[in-house]
Amino acid sequence: MNKHINTWIGIAVAVALAACTAPAPEAPEYSLPAEWEAHDAVWLSYYGAADDTVVDNMVRHMDPSTPVVCFIQNDSLLHRLWARWDSLGIDTAGHRFLTLEPNDSLMINVVRDVGPIHLRHRDGSLAILNYKFTSYGDFTNVWEQGPGNLALRDTIHEFLARKQGLPMVHTDMCIEGGSIDVNGNGTLVTTAAVMEQRNPGWTRPAMEAELGRVLGVRKVIWLEQGVANDAHAATAPRVFGNVFSFGTGGHVDEVCRFVNDSTVLLAWPDDADLHDTIQQITRQRMEVNLEILRKARMADGRPLRVVQVPMPDMESRPWVLDTAKKHSRKHVEQYSDMQHGDTVRMLLANSYLNFLITNGRVFVPAYWHEGLPENLKAKDERLQAALREAFPDRRIVALDPRALNRYGGGMHCWSQQQPKAMAR
Repeated sequence: MNKHINTWIGIAVAVALAACTAPAPEAPEYSLPAEWEAHDAVWLSYYGAADDTVVDNMVRHMDPSTPVVCFIQNDSLLHRLWARWDSLGIDTAGHRFLTLEPNDSLMINVVRDVGPIHLRHRDGSLAILNYKFTSYGDFTNVWEQGPGNLALRDTIHEFLARKQGLPMVHTDMCIEGGSIDVNGNGTLVTTAAVMEQRNPGWTRPAMEAELGRVLGVRKVIWLEQGVANDAHAATAPRVFGNVFSFGTGGHVDEVCRFVNDSTVLLAWPDDADLHDTIQQITRQRMEVNLEILRKARMADGRPLRVVQVPMPDMESRPWVLDTAKKHSRKHVEQYSDMQHGDTVRMLLANSYLNFLITNGRVFVPAYWHEGLPENLKAKDERLQAALREAFPDRRIVALDPRALNRYGGGMHCWSQQQPKAMAR
């Protein structure tokens, strides 16, 4: 009996020693750092329109040690930007400016989705991800982009890598920056509604393998759909009735965001808001997503902590369908009860989760101002309280993002962090 016990003890000890001496798994060659890690710069865009007031305020409140790299449509706008920032007391020294021609607002404004996704090599150096961009799954060119812009779409990352003297990591997958969020510890969250639409022909296992290869993730959590006011502008922009959206089809940065390696914030319409059909639709979708998150396990096997945060009040603007424009013409062709000259409601891309984390700051959407209902002020404060808890060492900067929301995005969409290169 003792002989058998001793044998089993010996085996157990040998297994334990083997486990202790086994080499640790090698770090992935490239990885995408979490947004709260240190930044070398923040990339922004300037369009020369009302939405620039939000960008101005982001630059004014940016940590002084964080340089901005600013996309500009052309040299004329660059001089206007310098004059504008000078009048606001913003020092342009230390910041960089890049002009791209030919281009249009789509190629310039949404830096998060079109611009540079910086990866970190295991030796600490940086690289640029050379991913596919399909103008948000606009495979039939609803936006009528010209040859020059389509050519730029296919070469933009090579241009940016050359400008920075960085190597590229190539992928044939469409990986828009707003469609992914990582915890910096091997886990990525995304929405199937976007990733599957953008990558026809790819299976989920194939996409997971590719995301692992180029972003260093070991686990992908697949949420189903995004918020209702982010309907896909190129294919199915109708939410219901005469309500439309100028959105991406479900970017995760409007839905669910990591705030540390084990906690996500999830958009969750309040019960009191469910009289609004748009909020009802979003709530139904988030109930599905909540169940997925509760069952999910991260790359290291731990469960997620899910914090539900409110949705802001829904807002819209009038939009007249003009069949001289392909986008409106597609609406009329797609929906038999719509015709030229009809006025529809175009939803703003309002979301509290379109916030930007950077060095010493968290830029958060705030929608209340004097004269609006107090419940909206309470929502703003709840979101800010959640982020203060998550980032006690950062200053919470609340800005009204409506000028950006009108164009289907927010502060997170108009920006992209460049992670800090680590010492070799």
